[in-house]
Amino acid sequence: MKKFALAAALAALPFAAVAAGPNLLVNGGFEDISFDAGLQQLANGSWTTYAAIPGWTKTAGHSIEVRRNVAGTAFEGVQFVELDSYGNSAMSQTVATVAGRAYELSFWYSPRPGTGDTNDIQVFWNGVQQGATLAGSGGAAHNWTQHVFTVLGTGSDVLSFAAAGASDSYGGSLDSVALTVAVPEPETYAMMLAGLGLMGAVARRRRQQG
Repeated sequence: MKKFALAAALAALPFAAVAAGPNLLVNGGFEDISFDAGLQQLANGSWTTYAAIPGWTKTAGHSIEVRRNVAGTAFEGVQFVELDSYGNSAMSQTVATVAGRAYELSFWYSPRPGTGDTNDIQVFWNGVQQGATLAGSGGAAHNWTQHVFTVLGTGSDVLSFAAAGASDSYGGSLDSVALTVAVPEPETYAMMLAGLGLMGAVARRRRQQG
């Protein structure tokens, strides 16, 4: 009986996850700012603001600010978002998922170069904040760091980013946002298979004893 309970517990363990498959988000790198068939780019060394860009919509505060090689450089590609245009702003994207499936959410964050304590950013999945508020003082250039969370799909989910520092037009930078299906680590598969094997052995033993 104890062995059966142990095997069931092993099989039911939540798995550690790694990312697999394509990015489910639209325009996760903020390279596309047009709603036509072409790819529109900002002029080098410029920035502008939008109520919406492909994939993303402003949900609170001021507009979405997209920058190209000004006040820092992108982590990937040539453009990135600063979530404090003329004041604090928030943006979101709704994404189709499979209910109950685990996903890996990852993105890169940096304080704005040459700024103090004004770079706070928060990330939300269906209105629930993921992790601690990101913050920091900016150096001479962008200092990009990756942040990764495992989130659970419900069928249709809302990913949001919001500025949370001083509403002063200087804020944290965001780039290379991705949402991918999460799969178990190989060692977790081994643990689950071992648990299932033990369950099968216990079941056979019971039949023999019966």
